[in-house]
Amino acid sequence: MTESKSSQSEPPVMPLSDIREEISQLDNSLLTLFARRRELSLAVAVNKQSSLKPIRDQQREQELLEYLVDEGSKLGLDSHYVTRLFHAIIEDSLAVQRKYLQSQSNPNTKPQLITTIAMLGGEGSYSYLAAAKHFSNSNNTYHGCSTFDKVLKSVEQGKVDYGVIPIENTTSGGITEVYDLLLESNLSVIGEVKYPINHCLVASQHTQLSDITKIHAHPEANKQCNKNLPKISSAEISLVSSTAEALQLAKQDTTGQVAAIASQKSAEQYGLHVLATDIANLKDNTTRFLVLARETQNVSPQVTCKTSIAISTGQKPGSLAEVLLVFRDANIPLTKLESRPIAGKPWEQMFYIDLQGNIEDKAVEQAIQDTSRLCRFLKVLGSYATEDVNATKVSPEALSRTKVNALQAQDNLNQQITEEKNQTEVTAENMGAARKSYHLASRDHKSEDTIIEVKGVKIGGDEFTVIGGPCSVESPEQISACAKLANETGVSILRGGCFKPRTSPYSFQGLGFEGLELLQQAGSQFNLPVITEVMDTEDVRKVVERADMLQIGARNMQNFALLKAVGQVNRPVMLKRGLMASIEELLNAAEYILAQGNMQVFLCERGIRTFETATRNTLDLSAVPLLKQKTHLPIIVDPSHAVGKRELVLPMAKAAKAVGAHGVMVEFHPDPDNALSDGPQALPPTQFAQLMHELHS
Repeated sequence: MTESKSSQSEPPVMPLSDIREEISQLDNSLLTLFARRRELSLAVAVNKQSSLKPIRDQQREQELLEYLVDEGSKLGLDSHYVTRLFHAIIEDSLAVQRKYLQSQSNPNTKPQLITTIAMLGGEGSYSYLAAAKHFSNSNNTYHGCSTFDKVLKSVEQGKVDYGVIPIENTTSGGITEVYDLLLESNLSVIGEVKYPINHCLVASQHTQLSDITKIHAHPEANKQCNKNLPKISSAEISLVSSTAEALQLAKQDTTGQVAAIASQKSAEQYGLHVLATDIANLKDNTTRFLVLARETQNVSPQVTCKTSIAISTGQKPGSLAEVLLVFRDANIPLTKLESRPIAGKPWEQMFYIDLQGNIEDKAVEQAIQDTSRLCRFLKVLGSYATEDVNATKVSPEALSRTKVNALQAQDNLNQQITEEKNQTEVTAENMGAARKSYHLASRDHKSEDTIIEVKGVKIGGDEFTVIGGPCSVESPEQISACAKLANETGVSILRGGCFKPRTSPYSFQGLGFEGLELLQQAGSQFNLPVITEVMDTEDVRKVVERADMLQIGARNMQNFALLKAVGQVNRPVMLKRGLMASIEELLNAAEYILAQGNMQVFLCERGIRTFETATRNTLDLSAVPLLKQKTHLPIIVDPSHAVGKRELVLPMAKAAKAVGAHGVMVEFHPDPDNALSDGPQALPPTQFAQLMHELHS
């Protein structure tokens, strides 16, 4: 009987040629549909032009995505696939509408058959790739320049229509030479491009990595790779004027000993092959480029806009603060503040500011006028359409509801074939340290709630955030499956233990930094920030390179050296309450972190030791309202570690929400009965999806 059911569910066998032909037909149909959707996006822009509605309607986007996720689930498509696909489609729609509205706002700028663009280096440089992204017309002509100054002069002298120059990088920071040139130039910033930088080590086809003796690189590329590159090669670094020059030198090499730092795409253009990928110091490596023109361009009020200015305030104490208060009082967010020394004026600074808003907005115009009265110098560098637009997220409620329905359907199918398996089933540490007074963590210091934000996820305030994942990262397959489930059920932050020192030498001790890399890759794949525990002061900086958030476990709550170390890095820190620690001791421990300058601390209640045999510990939910009265720091609850039994996690999590916790941290595992650590408290996928559904109902 089982064989009969199985054979009925198998798809018919088709010749490979027929399968490929049908796929090609479907792909052609998709292209036709994409083109029609773009036409309709343009029609939306025309419609919105008369009503002056903004091109983004994120409520409409969220409703659309949630509907598509739900419909996709009925067709067997997971939510991550659907949202990733439609984020790209929505982004294209916004670009079409933005381009149309910009053309209508600048009627005197006639479309050109051929647009000429200057950038640093030739074809293959990152500036070229960014320019090609911004100016998508295939009739463009690109002019490579050997210096930033020559790029600007080419535009100023009318040799080209536009210039594209890098201004800052997420790894190496601002490019100081460009800031100085912008100040001296009469050009206007009319656009920006953010281009992901994936540095590779490239060389001619016959070159082997072990033979490399010299690597050519632009100074900025070298700066972005200088910590990681020595782990790959001990070759001499030769700094050159552009990535294009580095590529050309590698191409001309006949010794088999020369390489260059460049992108994979540019290597293909030069006929080179890739020896090593992803060699930057940090994984999320993006460069922001500015587009420059001789004339300013108007930005449609319906388009998200950014304005860049440069100011000098002099040396009067508090002068910069007065300027910042102008923008605060006008409710104008600042997205960047960069300082540069002024040549010939020791200890005086020029400040470069990016603010959200259009120079034609009355509020922005007035704020700039008010600022000018406080400054010795003020220059508006330009107003331009911005790429700082976060993708609309599907609500956790919709994701958890969809996942519950999908998993329940799968469970019903499994029950027809096999019977369900029965689900089966730390030492206390003395944390008694002398109490210290706390100030920075108290309500007296800060009356309003602290809200911590990382990659669009908020912890604190009115948000209820779920952190979820396995106790330990065990393998690429396991953590990827956990990240996929987290994404599909509305988890905000992916957790996974990488360093797991146990009291028994026979217990699983964790994969260490190998596990952390797997955790980061899984989080990146499913667009989730990641958190892991750090155990040693010497590991803090290395963990920060890959983790978005750090956890200080209960056993380290009074490891004051470790608390100080995490207080010196710019990453949110979750501090767990020790099993024998009081609320006052928890807040004193938080004070150690805050006192070092890191104000991104949130607290975790994980239970207190009672030596009760029915559960691991007692979950002290009364601590949540008490902590909320005493501190402005966000508070989450960890029911998994508190009770140690999966059947108690759901009611405890719901109780945590009921008493006002800002979130919970819950452990789950694809196969908890075979988990390498803390399996009895980990929820299987179906139970976890049900928990998420009930928490967000």
